[in-house]
Amino acid sequence: MKIIIQLALAAVFFGCSAKSPDTVGTIPAEGTSATQDSIPFPVYMGFSEFEPLLHFSNDTTYVINFWATWCKPCVAELPIFYEKLIPAVADKPVKVLLVSMDFPKDIQKKLIPFVAERRLEKYVVALGDLDYNSWIDKVSTEWDGAIPFTLIYKKEKRVVKSGEMANYEELEQLVGEASK
Repeated sequence: MKIIIQLALAAVFFGCSAKSPDTVGTIPAEGTSATQDSIPFPVYMGFSEFEPLLHFSNDTTYVINFWATWCKPCVAELPIFYEKLIPAVADKPVKVLLVSMDFPKDIQKKLIPFVAERRLEKYVVALGDLDYNSWIDKVSTEWDGAIPFTLIYKKEKRVVKSGEMANYEELEQLVGEASK
């Protein structure tokens, strides 16, 4: 029985088909993602697949929050993004991406139910590349690897926030700063 479960998990994570992110409602298709049809959001098993999402060079401001379901401060701050920021920027050139750092083994059991309960499918991607030391500096040299971590950028302008947002006003100010 244990071997069957392991094979099933391997099929989910290694037998992924390529889809563009906007086929599941996230950031526009300037990169590719690996995902399984039963997972309602993109799953990037390698950072190189995810990295293009950090380098769009258009007139849109991108708010990228790194979080995990096991991270209490991350879960505490998420409503600032999905209850306040997303509705506030719905008619503006701002895209919000919630990057789950949950372990690949927890995607089916923990992440999918968490995302479904909050109806976040079109804002979430999972980043399953566990070799953090090889890519954290590629996100930001200011990031020490702790989550929550938020990167906000527009073209070459980048603003970062390490740790939990104090409130919506702080997030709003950071978005405004990056959007200039």
